[in-house]
Amino acid sequence: MPTKTFFRLRDEKQETLIRAAIHEFVEHGFERAKIGDIAKNAGVATGSIYQYFEDKRELYIYCAQWSIDIFMKKLDKRVDLEATDIYEYFNDRVSKMEVIDEERELVLFMQAVTKEPGLMDDSMKAMYDAGDIYIKTLIKSSRDKGVVRSDIDDELLKEYFIAVTDRFRMRWAERYADFTKQMTAEQNQIIHRELRQMLELLKKGMGC
Repeated sequence: MPTKTFFRLRDEKQETLIRAAIHEFVEHGFERAKIGDIAKNAGVATGSIYQYFEDKRELYIYCAQWSIDIFMKKLDKRVDLEATDIYEYFNDRVSKMEVIDEERELVLFMQAVTKEPGLMDDSMKAMYDAGDIYIKTLIKSSRDKGVVRSDIDDELLKEYFIAVTDRFRMRWAERYADFTKQMTAEQNQIIHRELRQMLELLKKGMGC
């Protein structure tokens, strides 16, 4: 986790630094990313980075947590999680594409996280922890609507939800990651078909 010194920075300054780090990691990967270049692009001294983070690894892991948190907060502004059940949430492609379009570099970074040897486990855990509150909110709203099983503990429902959707999210994001190419009608049909199949898996395992 960042130091208290980092959290004393204004929110805008924190965001500038983290986005500079994410840009560097996307451009060069973890090993070749340079703290000095991150500091320069963020408009801070290189030594300041080490006042905020113990090392580059800690900065990288925090970037993973920050990315999913920002992504979910932006999605939350478009979707009322407390009034949306799990199936409606995943069926809403428009809101997700709007956020993906706004945050292309974050999407690319979150994909890169899964490919960094020695960092993936800690980075993915940080992302899951950041998204935990959103998943729990979706499960609660789904319970309130009576569309998920009442005989299964919330934690087990959450684990099942993550297991079913995680790989699909990666496949979905990867297909939309190349923003230099237009998605063909056939590619869209494949994604929509897989989405319907994934929702059926959720309903059969979690649904009433």
